[in-house]
Amino acid sequence: MMTRRQALAGLSASAASLNAGFARAADFYNGKTISIICGYNPGGGVDLGTRLIGENIGRFIPGSPTVIVQNMEGAGGLIAANHVYTKSAPDGLTLAVPGRDWVLKPLLNFPNARFDPLKFQYIGSTGAINIVAYVNAASGMREAMDMKAAKRKIIFGGLPGTSMNTAVPALLGQLGWQVEMIRGYDSTPRIIHAMEQKELDGIYTPDSSFVRRRDLIDSKSVIPLFQSDPVVPGLPTAASLVEAKDRALMELAHGQVSVGMPLVAPPGTPAALVEILRQAFMVMSKDAAFEAHARRVEEPVGAAISGADLEQKVRKLTANITPETVQAYARL
Repeated sequence: MMTRRQALAGLSASAASLNAGFARAADFYNGKTISIICGYNPGGGVDLGTRLIGENIGRFIPGSPTVIVQNMEGAGGLIAANHVYTKSAPDGLTLAVPGRDWVLKPLLNFPNARFDPLKFQYIGSTGAINIVAYVNAASGMREAMDMKAAKRKIIFGGLPGTSMNTAVPALLGQLGWQVEMIRGYDSTPRIIHAMEQKELDGIYTPDSSFVRRRDLIDSKSVIPLFQSDPVVPGLPTAASLVEAKDRALMELAHGQVSVGMPLVAPPGTPAALVEILRQAFMVMSKDAAFEAHARRVEEPVGAAISGADLEQKVRKLTANITPETVQAYARL
């Protein structure tokens, strides 16, 4: 039986032959199938963003391989990230979009995160995202500060554990706002449905989460109160709602916003294959058909982040994590 080391040596030798140019790359990918593992269930924003890439990138990879998306939901993307890190062959045929909020979790001491984020091969991202707090119009909340003086708890729903969509409402609750966080929902569409059923008041989520429920926004059934970045005119940022002493923790809660939804390959994927995939991603991001598709699913357009830049962003994010912020984050 071939050992992993022998397999890697063979892959490296194959990858070296691709350096002669994309014509040889076509030989490698011609007739092959690339699998992109999505860390969330079908129908949500991460799934739509993953399928956006899956339905387009094959046209820009020499040899035009078939690309399929496989859902491997669970633990906020950690199951997919762990799988790709520990089990997927580094052969240029397995990629992943674990989600939007997974990269830093090993460094935040999440016990079920079994990967080193700096060892993944970063292929690209469609761009940074904006996170928005939406509440039911029926809640009576019209501005962010209304939640600070509310006469009852404003209930936000979130995925299991601590993530971007749970940490920020939880932090506001800790700071004395009338906000309560209920975790454990299995998907963003389920949280939105619970809001419709008046089980919940709000959600803190990427703005693309309502791509299939624009009716709720257009009818003003849900109202935006604040956002992670100053994208929507007139809407305050989350950082502006807290005192200076709490902003480091607020920044950590938003840390991964800047990388969007990274497309990654397993550690050890040959450099020549990584470069082919990176180039394909960036060419794809400028394609008119891709941009039209991206607009339909409300993914960023014209703001793609290269694999090399993603790697640098992740290094910067990890360097800014301190033991004090980790301890504070664990209490959220």
